Amino acid sequence: MDPIMCGNVMEEDYKNLKISVLQLPTRDRLSCMLNTKKVLCSSEKLPRDWRGLCTLLKYTIPSGCDPNEPINKIFKFCEFKTTIADFLLCLERIDRFDVIDDTIDLISCDIVSFKEKQYSIAIPTPVIHHDDFDNNIITLDDDLAFNNGLPLPRYDAFLLYDDADIQLAATVVDKLETEYALKLCLKERDLRPGIMFEYMSIMKLISDRCNWLIIILTDDFLNSPWNRFIMNYTQSLAIEQRLPKIIPCVFNNCILPEELKCYVNLYFNKYNPFCDPWYKLRITVSPNSRNKLTNSNQISKIDKSTNKNSSVTVIEHKDPVVISCEEQIEEHNISTESQNISNRLAKSFKNVSIRVIPKKWKKKLSKKIVEGF
Repeated sequence: MDPIMCGNVMEEDYKNLKISVLQLPTRDRLSCMLNTKKVLCSSEKLPRDWRGLCTLLKYTIPSGCDPNEPINKIFKFCEFKTTIADFLLCLERIDRFDVIDDTIDLISCDIVSFKEKQYSIAIPTPVIHHDDFDNNIITLDDDLAFNNGLPLPRYDAFLLYDDADIQLAATVVDKLETEYALKLCLKERDLRPGIMFEYMSIMKLISDRCNWLIIILTDDFLNSPWNRFIMNYTQSLAIEQRLPKIIPCVFNNCILPEELKCYVNLYFNKYNPFCDPWYKLRITVSPNSRNKLTNSNQISKIDKSTNKNSSVTVIEHKDPVVISCEEQIEEHNISTESQNISNRLAKSFKNVSIRVIPKKWKKKLSKKIVEGF
């Protein structure tokens, strides 16, 4: 049988390719035409349906199996064993030329599609691979870190606000990121486009990679069920982890809900000479900066105190007064009396240095010292 050519399909393709390349529409068409039992037999006394194929392909449907869709069972058995040319020859032997005529175009197109896929595999194009790690890639920063082989970034805080308070959010972002160099995460700015289940991604960010949740509290925020849901989730997360997690920032005269009255809130809508809410927000979100500030303050205090002490107590003498008791010294041993004298002198001259004079200078200097006394 000479197969009909379709496009780039050659006779060798029918001989070399297995029936596994046949796609679902082709298989459905074959099943529809061959599952129905025929009464008349072929010229070789073979049933002109799936039973004849079973005989020629040496396949027996196991007893007890569902007899429905026998062609699908035949395909599962011999799809990697039988070539397309052998399958078409079996159809000829059971006198089903009608099946060949109805499906040959579909078969040829399946071969063309398979060869195109093989060509694309041989010359691969850049592909974005999706694996289990992609579940953790939530933000645009994650994409950049993943592509460069870096660990996923952490954020100092996730900023939660209502869409009506976008100007307040811009003020907070400008203050914390530009002036204080903190790293915030915002839903509209940082979330990667195309991720599914936005609320689940935000919950994962807050629980795993954000140290704090900063809330811009306004009437619009409290009227949003979505914002209340994220806030309540973070509150339960804080209880579970036994860590503070929420920083409520009040920007207008809204009525605080009961679940937020237990927190120390930052009031940006009230003036208090004893409280700078921006400073408190900064040192809370970024404890490292607080440690640096306290350490630098302590160091500056120590430097000032040492400078004061040095100016009072430290006296430098270019020509220090030298005290030596030659008459009491023998070789390298100092007698008890000379030690008492040096101790008394040290008490009376606290900033006077005492040095041991080489032997050759002792005679000259001892006279001056004795004359001085």
